[in-house]
Amino acid sequence: MQLTSIICVILFLGCVLINGQSPDCRKLRDTCNPCIRRLNNPINNVEFMNEGCREKVRGRYIWKNQTRCDLQVIACSAHKRKLDCLVIAELAGMPRRT
Repeated sequence: MQLTSIICVILFLGCVLINGQSPDCRKLRDTCNPCIRRLNNPINNVEFMNEGCREKVRGRYIWKNQTRCDLQVIACSAHKRKLDCLVIAELAGMPRRT
């Protein structure tokens, strides 16, 4: 009986600790956006990536420009997926072409 209780407590604490380590991507967006606005550097617009992805997904999605912060949040939320232009468009909620 005691062994079962101890195992249950250890299992519960393990689940809580693992869940607590999941990334909080919304907090990343909240801290990144004000910082990028203060820097006011054209490299933060990642135009080269926006232009390339717009061309790659033009048949499937209507591409909307992404900032460096947007890309960091998308990478955070999809840390187990390969980030290519189609995945970025899907996760950013860009409208599909009909």
